Amino acid sequence: MNEGKAIINYNPDFLKKLSSKLPVFYNPLMKINRDSTIIILKSYYNIIKKKFDILDCMAATGIRSIRILKEIPEVVNKIYINDIKKEAIENIKENLKINNLENDERIIILNKDCRELLLKYKFDYVDIDPFGSPIGFVELLPKALKNNGIAGITATDISSLSGSKPKSCFKKYNTIGIKTDFYLEFGLRNLAKYIIIEGLKYDIALIPIFSYYYNHHYRIFVKKSTKSKDINYLMENIKEIYYCKNCGYKSLENGKCKVCNNDLIKLGPIYIGKLYNEDLLNDINNNIGLFNLDKDERKIIDRILNCDSKINLWYYYDIRKISSFYKRNLPKIEKILEINNGCRTHFTDYGIKTLYYPKI
Repeated sequence: MNEGKAIINYNPDFLKKLSSKLPVFYNPLMKINRDSTIIILKSYYNIIKKKFDILDCMAATGIRSIRILKEIPEVVNKIYINDIKKEAIENIKENLKINNLENDERIIILNKDCRELLLKYKFDYVDIDPFGSPIGFVELLPKALKNNGIAGITATDISSLSGSKPKSCFKKYNTIGIKTDFYLEFGLRNLAKYIIIEGLKYDIALIPIFSYYYNHHYRIFVKKSTKSKDINYLMENIKEIYYCKNCGYKSLENGKCKVCNNDLIKLGPIYIGKLYNEDLLNDINNNIGLFNLDKDERKIIDRILNCDSKINLWYYYDIRKISSFYKRNLPKIEKILEINNGCRTHFTDYGIKTLYYPKI
């Protein structure tokens, strides 16, 4: 199998039913997840001009590490390729050989529990890509990162994070949630809050620098800082929010809905601050042609660059909810954008960001 510049040997029978119980796990639909690692590492390297000690702590086939070594070799000082399963380690060794990397002295292969490595060592980049929730790993991240180090974290428990399953949302993330019209962004900002709070426990700022939702997973990159201004910024931007179930109005103030006069309900807390670093986005934008992105990936990047990072809002409006409230047929989104001076979010094709409650 090929992905990017990597070639891997993988049992095609394993693709018939994806499960964490497989001896070696590989999901071709998560290519965007690994593409994001390449993009962020390359762009961050361009900014700081420093090679990284990298931990790929749930490596499985090793494809993420192999792609890093073949596509952006200049960023690597050392790369620790780890998996807890012995079958995965054998597959990693085989795949390194296929890619002519078996003698690369920058590579250290480990057969450990990821948490053991996070407790013992420090890295410039840590990749956490579990099957489900990152709970149990993120707690160890603040001390495992060097100062100004970054981490890429994946979560696939969308229904819990987004509030679609309110009890699970509260039990796992200590967040009050319901199914809202902006549930996909609510979930990403809930994940950001959880990661940030784990850092704040140690007086460490884990600052979001890039994030996205796609195909039933969240991906967020954070940067470690010990500066007081960064810590204070994150603390000031963890807030309870208020939502109108009738019309979808959002506010940071409790009371009556300013659109339909219904009572607002309290949700959260979530992180309402910036999810993107401007310098990083500028470098990504300047070098976007260097990355072999497919149509969906390019659409996500474009909408992040032109909408989600431009309008400083912690929510979007789903035009289906708005049309339902107005009891109108769904108009063309281009017309709605023009009327409301809005832009299209990457979270959903039906989502728009606008400073005021939309008119249609």
